[in-house]
Amino acid sequence: MTTRYFPIEVSPRFLCTASELYDLRHSYAAEGGGNPLVAYFSLPDPQTSFLKISFTHADIVRVLDETYLSTEEYGVESVGLVPFHFAYRIEGSRFWNSQSEFYRDSRRDAVHYRFITGGACLDVLTTVEPEFEIISSAAFEAAPFVEGKV
Repeated sequence: MTTRYFPIEVSPRFLCTASELYDLRHSYAAEGGGNPLVAYFSLPDPQTSFLKISFTHADIVRVLDETYLSTEEYGVESVGLVPFHFAYRIEGSRFWNSQSEFYRDSRRDAVHYRFITGGACLDVLTTVEPEFEIISSAAFEAAPFVEGKV
């Protein structure tokens, strides 16, 4: 079994171990349908900025400690994994393969994205591409969570 990693470039570049998943907002009651997801990751200087990653729809979401992630992939050949890289599109992972046959057949266009930090890692299965945005800590604090909107 082989898991293929396709790095996604994020600007500014940073070591994944210098970042943490800071906040996660996932709604199943969004206006207009969809299950939007927004994740905020601290950057090396969390006093000044965060990386906001948003999906207009996310089918399946998992947060997993990096320690358990590395043991999940034990014995699996990893191709394309770059040391200390943060964002990936992935093919053939155990997480993808563990989903129901119904999901994999009904969502053939779904993609597995993985965001790796020094602690928590975020896996997202979705049919949409992520959007990346650097926001200030002041903008993060001023952005209230409203049910159904992220």
